[in-house]
Amino acid sequence: MGSKTTTGLTKSQISILKDKLLTDSERIKENFKEKKREYLESRVEIKDDVDAANDAILITTDMRFTNREAIYLKKIIKALTKFENDEYGICEECGCGISFERLRARPTSEMCIGCKEESEKEELHSIHHKKSKSLGKTLNFARS
Repeated sequence: MGSKTTTGLTKSQISILKDKLLTDSERIKENFKEKKREYLESRVEIKDDVDAANDAILITTDMRFTNREAIYLKKIIKALTKFENDEYGICEECGCGISFERLRARPTSEMCIGCKEESEKEELHSIHHKKSKSLGKTLNFARS
C-alpha cells in the first residue's frame, strides 16, 4: 500500500485527501463567483413587489448556504496549511494520527474520533460555561 508517514497515512492516502480538499476549495470559489454574477444580474431586472419579496427569501436562503461554504473554505485553508507544515492528520488534542477513514469522511478533521467523541460528551454534559468547539466561544447558561 506504500510507505507510511508519521501520521500513519500512506503517501497515496495523503495525496487523495489533499486532492479532495483542493477540489472542494476550487468548487467553493467557483460557486462564490457564480453567486456574485447571479446577484449582480438580478439587481438589474425590474420586478414587482411579489417577485422582489420572493427574491429576498431566495437570497437569504442562498446566503445561509454561502456562509456555510465560507466556513468550510476556512477549514480547508487551515487543513492545506497543515500539509505544508507536515501537521495534517495529527489530532490537535492527543497528538496521535487521525485515521484515513475519518479524514476521508471529513478531510478537515482536527481531532481523532476518540478525542472528538470525548469533546462532544464534555460539551453535552457541561451546562455551565460550555465552550463551543465550532464557534470557539464560551457559552454561559447560568441564570441571573
